[in-house]
Amino acid sequence: MSMFWAMRASMDASAAASDAGSARTDARSASRKSQNIEMRLDRSLLTCEAMWSLMRDKLGLTDEALIERMNDIDLSDGVLDGKVRKKPMACPKCNRTISAHVPKCMYCGQPVMHDPFA
Repeated sequence: MSMFWAMRASMDASAAASDAGSARTDARSASRKSQNIEMRLDRSLLTCEAMWSLMRDKLGLTDEALIERMNDIDLSDGVLDGKVRKKPMACPKCNRTISAHVPKCMYCGQPVMHDPFA
């Protein structure tokens, strides 16, 4: 009977080692993805700042006007929270409620035009 338990313990240890290896691989992959997202976000922020500085300098816009517009857009979902949440919408063909992020109605297949920032 003790030989059975020894084999069982060996199999459990092997499975645990395999699980640990998979967890390390998953963690490395998640870390790489996170770094990629961070680099893309940094690049997007740099692009936004460059575009804003060009618009301010070339068009005479003010930082106050930008902040006011940001607040207006932020409030478009009813909450001033630094986020924009698009509300579900009605399909133009079948009138059923659909997500603001889908390219076509999941009920009738009607293509749906969306706000490009949705």
